[in-house]
Amino acid sequence: MAEIGRREFLKLVGLTGTTTLLGCSSETQRRLIPSIASPEDLIPGRATWYASTCRECPAGCGLLAKNVDGRIVKVEGNPRHPISGGRLCARGQAALHGLYNPDRLRGPLRKNAQGGFDPISWIEGEERLVRRLNEIIRQRGGDRVVFVSDLMTGTLKDLVGTWLAELGQTEGLLLYEPFAYEPLRKANQVVFGINGVPTYCIERADFLISFGAGFLETWLANVDYARQFAAFHALRDGDRNPFVHVGPRLSVTASNADLWIAVAPGDEYLVALGMLRIIVDEDLAQQMPPTQRAALTKLLDAWTLVQVSARSGVSESQLRSLACRFASAKRPLALAEGLAQTAPHATATAVAANLLDALHPGTRETVNFGALSVYSEAARAADLRALTERMHGGDVDVLLLHNANPVFALPPAWDFPRALEKVPLVVSFSSAVDETSAKAHLILPTHTPLESWGDHEPRQGVRSLMQPVMGPVFDTRHLGDVLLSVGKQVVGPDPFHWRDFFDVLQYSWRRWWQALAPNQPFEDFWQEALATGGTWHQNPTGQINVGFKPAPFVFPGPDAVASDDKTGLHLAIYPTVQFFDGRGASRPWLQELPDPITQTTWGGWLELHPETAAKLGIVKGDVLRVTTKYGAVEVPALPIPTVPPTTVALPIGQGHHAYGRYADGHPANPWELLGGEIGGVSQGIARPPFTVVLEKTGNVLPIANTDGSYTDHGRGFVQTLALSDYQQAALADHRPHLHLPLPEGYDPADDFYPPHQHKDYRWCMVVDLDRCIGCGACVVACYAENNVAIVGREQVINGREMSWLRIQRYFDPERPVAHFLPML
Repeated sequence: MAEIGRREFLKLVGLTGTTTLLGCSSETQRRLIPSIASPEDLIPGRATWYASTCRECPAGCGLLAKNVDGRIVKVEGNPRHPISGGRLCARGQAALHGLYNPDRLRGPLRKNAQGGFDPISWIEGEERLVRRLNEIIRQRGGDRVVFVSDLMTGTLKDLVGTWLAELGQTEGLLLYEPFAYEPLRKANQVVFGINGVPTYCIERADFLISFGAGFLETWLANVDYARQFAAFHALRDGDRNPFVHVGPRLSVTASNADLWIAVAPGDEYLVALGMLRIIVDEDLAQQMPPTQRAALTKLLDAWTLVQVSARSGVSESQLRSLACRFASAKRPLALAEGLAQTAPHATATAVAANLLDALHPGTRETVNFGALSVYSEAARAADLRALTERMHGGDVDVLLLHNANPVFALPPAWDFPRALEKVPLVVSFSSAVDETSAKAHLILPTHTPLESWGDHEPRQGVRSLMQPVMGPVFDTRHLGDVLLSVGKQVVGPDPFHWRDFFDVLQYSWRRWWQALAPNQPFEDFWQEALATGGTWHQNPTGQINVGFKPAPFVFPGPDAVASDDKTGLHLAIYPTVQFFDGRGASRPWLQELPDPITQTTWGGWLELHPETAAKLGIVKGDVLRVTTKYGAVEVPALPIPTVPPTTVALPIGQGHHAYGRYADGHPANPWELLGGEIGGVSQGIARPPFTVVLEKTGNVLPIANTDGSYTDHGRGFVQTLALSDYQQAALADHRPHLHLPLPEGYDPADDFYPPHQHKDYRWCMVVDLDRCIGCGACVVACYAENNVAIVGREQVINGREMSWLRIQRYFDPERPVAHFLPML
């Protein structure tokens, strides 16, 4: 894969100057020298690719980084990696903006008396931390130091655990993710007896139904599932496997479904219960054991089919059609989103989906509990609330933060910012300031993933390697090097006998080498793993024989939901393919990327149905105050046919106020509309059913959208063909008419430009529109590959966006679906 050896590459990486060299960590000093002494086989301008791991979200896709003259200029998916399979999403393509972002921290900082930050040296920064830790060990005892990080795994997690243990902190590590999937994990425990998140094998299914799971956008491992979906939904012998999406919004995932069933947020579980009711009552699952049938009957007793249909708004005939299709499939698969914050009754929906999956033995081929996702290790919201209460009570002396931004995403009712003020020393290891790091007393910025050694285990059996594909851009250090240095100063060198984190990593991987390839020299094993991007040894069948093991559970019954307000506007909040949980908002490529469905850039919006907008006298751009019983935000209105008339939708990711020049000031943060109660079953944030109040503020904020129209007005820009029409045409051997390119296809009635000859080369690109899901990853990839400049919000409003490739969305005027058309 590589054109030169790993060590030679580390010698040739260019440095930005003498200051950078002097400020580098021990890892950098040992391995980097100026490129004026580069090897003879280095050819300026020629690219070299190196395998590493994307850390823009916990999914951990394998990537390849393109290094030209000592600088990374592009990343792509690693085709040898079992999760990415050669692909990256838009966030992965934009990882370069985390590396080169002008708002990155240049070096260590300490907070001054005025509330700002002053630069300090690494020596002074470490001394401040060491001094405080020594005081705690001598005077305060254990469990007063807490380390809050994103979902780190592998060697770095082990080192952090060892470091905390040597300091006498037995329970100090919290792996925080705003999307911790607590309801999904609890549902798996209820139905299958395993408290974790499995790997789903969509490509093995022959019928798929999703209850709000946006697996083509952000759900769990969206790149992997998008790749699998392409295989699942491909035409075979003139037919394709059906996919149904149940949810409150026409999302990217819903737009790629054969059928979208619109329900109010939180009513997804009712559709699943209706299907189960029909399957049990009409004996459609004859292979079901009597004990399972009895358990299901008991769980479903509270709901009749008539009640389900009346409450959900889905007709009995449609419920029966879904139930029959699911029961007759050989390997049906039901997915549930399982996020506590986005919709009410999330645990009930996930349990109902799992009960469907437990009906058919063939479904076991599609749910792999032998490869649990890294999300299984995420701290629950209850753990974060307990930490917040400890901080409010003065029981935390040092809080260490690494790639975690709880100030932005935790419920305002917890008042986490005030809790931070009660902690004597807050230290951030983040590479850039965010809402939480801005409140730290000390910032010791660490490398970005593209500058770091490390490993990541996104699911059991997949251990991906990370390597520094270029030298550090600024005066940052590896988190592991900082912990080793501080640990040696606090407790002595014996527990931390490694020279730097690179030695720790190799020490850890020697254990893998002994387990996987003991007859191979370690250096060969190591170099092979670096070139490949890691090691993976998943079971070919990949299954643990998980059966139906129901634990006590009670679905919300008709009486329990009767008090839900069905007269107001329901609120759906959802993560976007661009910003995930908000961490992608500092990447300007992602801000400039039009949202796949709304085609909106540089800001948030509130989606409401055009009929609702007309009824309320609301037009596009009207700033609305959206109020719940927990809080309020202001956001511009976007009338668009993506939600039913009784629902409004607000995206997650915007609303930052201390996350850099590209993220700050864009409305709005939907976390501020949620309460802080903890669900007693899932231990996630409870999202009770509620409606919102919309109030016009009198202000107008233009929306920077790139679409000129919702439809193509019958001009035939988007060519579609129903599956039944395709099958009939195939039987009749009818071929669709093709519009040939110029010069053969020149038609003066249609073409503006005259035909022209191609003397030497004639290039063409074929895009399979049936496989394009509209995610926009290719748009960001085009920005990176061609170094296309961003223009910003004002110029987009003026119609001056400068993308060479864009994905145009057109709504079908006859049915609720969006079509995507790549425009080159």
